Amino acid sequence: MDLDTLRLFLHLSRTLHFGKTSQDCYLSPSTLSRIIKRLEEDLGHALFIRNNRQVTLTPQGIQFRQYAVDVLAKWECLQGQLNEDAKVLQGEISLYCSVTACYSILPKTLNNFRQLYPDIHLKLEIGNSVNALQKIKDNSVDLIIATLPDSISSDLISYVLTITPLVFVAPTAPCSVSTQIDGPTIDWSHVPMILPQTGLARSYVNKWFQEQDLTPKVYSEVVGHEAILALASMGCGVGIVPQLVLEKSPLQSEVRILQITPKLPEFKVGVCIQKKKLQSSLVQACWNSIKF
Repeated sequence: MDLDTLRLFLHLSRTLHFGKTSQDCYLSPSTLSRIIKRLEEDLGHALFIRNNRQVTLTPQGIQFRQYAVDVLAKWECLQGQLNEDAKVLQGEISLYCSVTACYSILPKTLNNFRQLYPDIHLKLEIGNSVNALQKIKDNSVDLIIATLPDSISSDLISYVLTITPLVFVAPTAPCSVSTQIDGPTIDWSHVPMILPQTGLARSYVNKWFQEQDLTPKVYSEVVGHEAILALASMGCGVGIVPQLVLEKSPLQSEVRILQITPKLPEFKVGVCIQKKKLQSSLVQACWNSIKF
């Protein structure tokens, strides 16, 4: 097996979709299938379970994924050391962030890095912030820019880039929801709420309602802050989103922030990596350019 095969395997282990991996890696699905089949034959074990509905990793596939990550990390570390001797850092760093972080935080955060190391390429993956930490833990990417939890595991290291409040948002247009919230007091038991389905925001919201001894009337549980803003702007209910998301949203004029007390907790947005990734001179260069 070669390094390109390991990279293809890791990509497929992330997408679990032969069509997407073949498209992203500029291969035909049949070519990708042959490469994976040859790899499995070399190892003497199936790495993926395939059927008409889904692709999953076998236990051996999970074990081999860690091996592939380690091999590529060592290779990149060696390349970095050799290139460092040549006074030029070259290679690729993989990065995961949310849509909002991509256009509001990423450019100014990595601008200095790009100026210092133009020969290091950035491989950017966009997705939901809820999934970010798992991307780091399973070695899918080198670093993430995302919402940081109150505490992280000892094998990770993080750096806060900005802090943004978590706010209640309501439609600006006249509607039944506006009528419910515009009085002297708000009866939360009757106000339809649009809540994050999972993640840190949902934990903060649940805690807030518990501390007020309230039970929210849930209109919808949504994946993604942008979707919450869309439903709130249509008058479906009151949503809860980070203020940073609202400030960068094209729907900003369609919703308003409610001044509710006590306030919801603030969101810490930052960069996070595995500590062992700092062994790579490429990742270390990126980390240092961001932090300092």
